[in-house]
Amino acid sequence: MSLIFHHNISWSLITDQLMGCSCAADECQDKCTCRSRSGESYTKDGRLLDFRHPVFECNSACTCSSSCSNRVVQRHLSAVQSAGHMIYRITERCGVGQCLNAARNFEPGELVCVYLGEVIPYTEACRREAKQLEKYGHNYVLILRCFAGASLVSEVCVDGNSFGPNGSLPVARLVNHSCDPNLTLVPVHVDSVIPYVCMFANRSIPCGTELTYNYADCVPVDQVSSSSVPCLCNSSNCRGYLPRVNL
Repeated sequence: MSLIFHHNISWSLITDQLMGCSCAADECQDKCTCRSRSGESYTKDGRLLDFRHPVFECNSACTCSSSCSNRVVQRHLSAVQSAGHMIYRITERCGVGQCLNAARNFEPGELVCVYLGEVIPYTEACRREAKQLEKYGHNYVLILRCFAGASLVSEVCVDGNSFGPNGSLPVARLVNHSCDPNLTLVPVHVDSVIPYVCMFANRSIPCGTELTYNYADCVPVDQVSSSSVPCLCNSSNCRGYLPRVNL
């Protein structure tokens, strides 16, 4: 399972290989080149330690093995593909429509899903958002920005309503908003400077629970307004309406 790329995405952004490490053992060492970029990202059993910063995993240029604890996203994508999404269940909720529910228990820090789809330029993201809102009343365009202080470092726009290489739509597009979400978005780099947008459990998630994230997670307050769409998350701190990020 992988991302697909819009023709206007710079080829160098897609193909330029991130530097790999030369660790020889199954487990990378403290001075690992990859770990030096983002620190110790995961526990030995693959749980995320820090939700606030991007992750740089070991990649295809590394000499460490596939069992290295710094390859969580890669193993997840491979396992989900072979398991046929057996860790999720698509359901219907009155007034909301399709939802994605956990088909097993998830522990805090565990990778739950990856927002796959087509990586598109920002201008195309704005165009598709407007088109999808007009057609569906909602949209599947996710924009994740990374900042260093007040400076924008990177931006990735993913259209989750785009068919993947296997001819199916990504299931993560069905993850709905909640004002008290159980998932947090974290950018994870593997081979490319373009990261995967990954959804990690920020608390224990029992089997059968609807999976949710905050559509305006970590967005500055002055860039968020309320849409006209009622929020049906039913959380105690519900804001009443879905957030709208001012692009």
